Amino acid sequence: MNDLRKIVYFLINLFFFTRFFLIPLIRIIINLIKLGTLKKQINKFGTEILKIQNKKIIGKGSYIYYIAMILFFTIYAILLKEPIILVYLLFFVPALLDIILIKRYSQYNGFYSNGIVKGSFIEWKNIFSWKKIDGDKLSFLKHDGLRFDVETNLQQKLIIDFMTEKGIQEEK
Repeated sequence: MNDLRKIVYFLINLFFFTRFFLIPLIRIIINLIKLGTLKKQINKFGTEILKIQNKKIIGKGSYIYYIAMILFFTIYAILLKEPIILVYLLFFVPALLDIILIKRYSQYNGFYSNGIVKGSFIEWKNIFSWKKIDGDKLSFLKHDGLRFDVETNLQQKLIIDFMTEKGIQEEK
């Protein structure tokens, strides 16, 4: 019975370590790599077909909040001389890096010859199908099952013709 309890406690600790330490640490590393290779990624976009206006602008309040929390926990850890408090930064740093990445990519939102940029770069090979939502909006289904909508600035026919040329099928 005692061995079973040790195994269960180990698995519970492993879950919390992975969820609250390892995954945020991996997200930080991935986001730093993405920020470092952003210019190379921009070159992969290809020629611009249609530029999309970014309507949803991330406010300065988000930046201020995450930076304030990072500074707070850093100063708090220094004042108390408890470096373990710095682990709390793993909750705020990945979110701040996500916001920075989305902001950087959203400058290039649009349709390109090699994919779509909407907060990140999605290559055409990762798009499974598309469908019309209304006269200005298209909905895309990725191969991983995620769906996202993109406005076309009243140039829907241009984009539909391009996707037909690329061989991306329309949903019925």
